[in-house]
Amino acid sequence: MAWNEKVYEPIAYSSINNVCLCVPHFGAVQLEWVESTYGPLRFIPQPDFVKTNRLSRGIQNLDTERNFLVKAALDDKTVSHILFLDSDCIAEGDPNQYLRNLLSINIPIISGLYRARKSKGEHPYCMFMKHPQPKTGKWEWTDGFVAIQSWTGNFIEADVIGLGFCLIKREVFETVPYPWFVWDSEPSEDFRFCILAAEFGFKTKVFTECKFSHAGAMKIRSEGAIHALDV
Repeated sequence: MAWNEKVYEPIAYSSINNVCLCVPHFGAVQLEWVESTYGPLRFIPQPDFVKTNRLSRGIQNLDTERNFLVKAALDDKTVSHILFLDSDCIAEGDPNQYLRNLLSINIPIISGLYRARKSKGEHPYCMFMKHPQPKTGKWEWTDGFVAIQSWTGNFIEADVIGLGFCLIKREVFETVPYPWFVWDSEPSEDFRFCILAAEFGFKTKVFTECKFSHAGAMKIRSEGAIHALDV
């Protein structure tokens, strides 16, 4: 499917932020996610910021879906931020307060904290640095990443993250050229977005007080515990 290219010009924002919730997903979603995370974000209004909503239906590749959601969000000239929310990231606290926290930090790309699912059964935090000793003398996609496992404070800079709960200012997408997301080789479309954004001066950071569990057949909580059933 070919897109008609469009240039998104910077706009003057109102004094209140308008966050567009962008949810790429495929298939069914879990009731726990709807009850604890999506429902409060979607249906409970907040006094200090506005929320709008965009959903995809899982009929395209993930990079295509993310590009589609961003384009749809930017067509609304009142939108100041885009919040990417994955349907397997479950808030461990109030998701609206988490969103408020990220808005108050007021930087272009800021994420909450959750763990990744790796093919070998490992579950590192979903924030990574470029491998410190690249094979070729300069960093390339194939050299991989090292997971950030410890830190001081609650505010971390990472080279790449997942976009499970990530707030991105409109200006990032107005500055970084389209397509913002591409997944035609390793690594994933979200990692490549972080690297591309960094080339245009946008660093990626994680606020570790906004904590999420990574859900699936087993739920991986932010501290690393794995749950088959929460009671």
